[in-house]
Amino acid sequence: IIVHGETAVEPVEKGTNRVAIESGVDILAHPGLILDEDVKRAASLGINLEISARKGHSITNGHVAKLAVKYGAKLVLDSDAHAPGDFLSESFRTSVLYGCGLDNEKITELERNMTILSDKIIKRMK
Repeated sequence: IIVHGETAVEPVEKGTNRVAIESGVDILAHPGLILDEDVKRAASLGINLEISARKGHSITNGHVAKLAVKYGAKLVLDSDAHAPGDFLSESFRTSVLYGCGLDNEKITELERNMTILSDKIIKRMK
């Protein structure tokens, strides 16, 4: 389950991030200027926070990444594709991840987490 978070560029009800986290979603997409206490709670529940490659949603990636690293929350990268041209090339993927302040170790951790999450979701669908 993925929930549309409180992005800075679209009208989303205040408190959506917290409700999504407490509901036990798999991924909180583009959580915007997410609060420290919500990131802490996401970390404690194993909720994945999205680093978004989507225009607009991505402007708060640095904030999300910084708090996720600080509190040990899991991160995933997503294109939020609306059209075939939105899929991520390897070079753009790398730019998004380094651009939000992640280092090689955290990028490797994110990639490992995405593999584990994908496997979990596929098993659940069977």
